[in-house]
Amino acid sequence: MVSVTRLSMDVSSVDESDLTPAETGILNLLAEGRCTPAYVASEMAVGADTARGTLDRLREYEIVGKPYRGLYELRLDRTDDSSKYRTTETLLVDVPFEDDDFTPTERGILNLLAEGRAIPAYLAQELDVTQECVKTRLRDLTRLELVRKRHRGLYELVAE
Repeated sequence: MVSVTRLSMDVSSVDESDLTPAETGILNLLAEGRCTPAYVASEMAVGADTARGTLDRLREYEIVGKPYRGLYELRLDRTDDSSKYRTTETLLVDVPFEDDDFTPTERGILNLLAEGRAIPAYLAQELDVTQECVKTRLRDLTRLELVRKRHRGLYELVAE
């Protein structure tokens, strides 16, 4: 469960006293990484519709963004990228693995997950590959214990 008494981060654009305990708890979850409404619901012990509604209200404060349908993230001190989609090649820099060990799609997945949690549909869109391809690669990366499923359909890098 998540602490809902205080924010675990500095949000200068919002007065903490204006936030409900649910909003505070959700912002604390988002401080850990991207979330889906189902993940928020399970962590906060609320319904998925309640979680989705609260996330959407937080978007009105412009401190929460929605990079993909069903995926939410904090938008603190971020500038929007002018390009909507990235190519796999742009995601291949600074991968901490040997180039021969992983396919370009796997390296792209690892780099995107290094930016934060993600769902397969978001990864597929960003890499311009099919969701089935992403799901297969995620299974392989999970078996290698590089990636773990945080919640239904929500993946993250394994911290080392």
